[in-house]
Amino acid sequence: MRWRDVEPLPETNGDLSAVLANVDVLREAWEDVLSRESPEDFAESRQRSLRRHAIETGIIERLYDVDWGVTEALVAEGLTAKVAEREGGIDDDVLALIRSQFEALEFMAEAAREGTPLTVWFVRQLHGAITRDQATYTATDTIGRVVEAPLHHGQWKTWPNHVRRPDGTFLEYTPPDQVQPQMERLVELYQESAAVHPVVRAAWLHHRFICIHPFEDGNGRVARALTLLSLLQARYAPLVVDRRDREEYIESLDEANEGDLRRLIRLFSRLEIVALRGELERPARPTVPASGAISVARAYAGRIRDLRAVDTAEVALRAAELAARVQERLVPFIRELGNGVKDAFREVDPDAYCTLASAAPPEQQATYWRRQIISAAREVDFYTNLAQGSWWVRLHLTVLGQTLRYLVAVQKVGHGETGVLAVTAYAESLVPESPDETDAHTPEPLLDLKPTDSVTLVYTHDVDSHWEEIDQLIDQTLSAAVSRFARGLG
Repeated sequence: MRWRDVEPLPETNGDLSAVLANVDVLREAWEDVLSRESPEDFAESRQRSLRRHAIETGIIERLYDVDWGVTEALVAEGLTAKVAEREGGIDDDVLALIRSQFEALEFMAEAAREGTPLTVWFVRQLHGAITRDQATYTATDTIGRVVEAPLHHGQWKTWPNHVRRPDGTFLEYTPPDQVQPQMERLVELYQESAAVHPVVRAAWLHHRFICIHPFEDGNGRVARALTLLSLLQARYAPLVVDRRDREEYIESLDEANEGDLRRLIRLFSRLEIVALRGELERPARPTVPASGAISVARAYAGRIRDLRAVDTAEVALRAAELAARVQERLVPFIRELGNGVKDAFREVDPDAYCTLASAAPPEQQATYWRRQIISAAREVDFYTNLAQGSWWVRLHLTVLGQTLRYLVAVQKVGHGETGVLAVTAYAESLVPESPDETDAHTPEPLLDLKPTDSVTLVYTHDVDSHWEEIDQLIDQTLSAAVSRFARGLG
């Protein structure tokens, strides 16, 4: 596929309107929460988002790998060797590269706050900052040898580059002598597209920059940073493409290469929902330094009191009503699916059976399954508020003496009453530890969730308009759980 001139953002079909509307409704709830949040809390939440992006953007490019536990610690507590060491450690060079990427993102975020316009010079500055601690890159020389070549920070490439597509064909990027005019054209068209929805605009900028590929290395990292710049300028949250989204991300870019930007827009929309939801965490922490047990307790008590003082009674009531309506539809839906799966397994086990249970606040049982619900929330990147429990539906399917536990929960997102809910799924296999210990079961998780493996609702939503998303989530997760469970029946 030959390189082509930068083209204006094309018209997109109407099937994107629903997902973009979901982004904007959640953004309204996010803005409402921010209006009640202290600048310190918002800054802490934003730092976590940028730290996650700084780590994952290099993993996407396979520059390095970082254990998931180390990643979570670095995101939560800061990019220090001490934090990493506690969770297993990280190479010093890798940490230096992550830090430089993080500082570049801070530079980009500050530019967005100050209203700095996108320019060609800014893009080159951004590349220099992102790659500051990367001395070389892997290249192919004139006789086909793979070599480590010096990386020129903030400078356009001087040799042509291309990539092999999944079907084996080559995608040619913009030749070196055309980079400057094509980048100038990209910036010009970006400025002219100010009226376009920010997520659509960010996806177009991202893909067209990738098509130019103006630098020797670091183009993907710069493209993802520019996506954040575009979103932050429009006051949206900074989305993160992480290792779990890599395959879909690459496939979405390849469809965009064929002229269809919709899949990339849908992916960015879902990731923006994850980002907005994640910044609703609002950690209940003291706003001033405190030392000593009593001082710490008083500081936290004051923070919790401040959160509860906000009049959110109507928001809480409407969110609870929405959660109850979702659960009301989940119960017969999951029961029908469970009976169908049970009947299929009766071909190998005539005694296979399934049971269903559910609970909702203020029932005491609504506080059950905390471990599973918190685990699902962590995997899809948000803080769950289980102060009064959740609206859950639990399916047990027993086949050949082994039990599949499948749990769907409607949870509150964030501290306090944000009015945001998340529908999540969790599954585990319960296997007797030995023939003589039929009552002793060791749960084995059956799902590997991505941030987009959930459905986000706002208290102003109605069930019908989001039921298709919930249906797809249950079909996808229950299918994956049954498949993994069945492989263990042997």
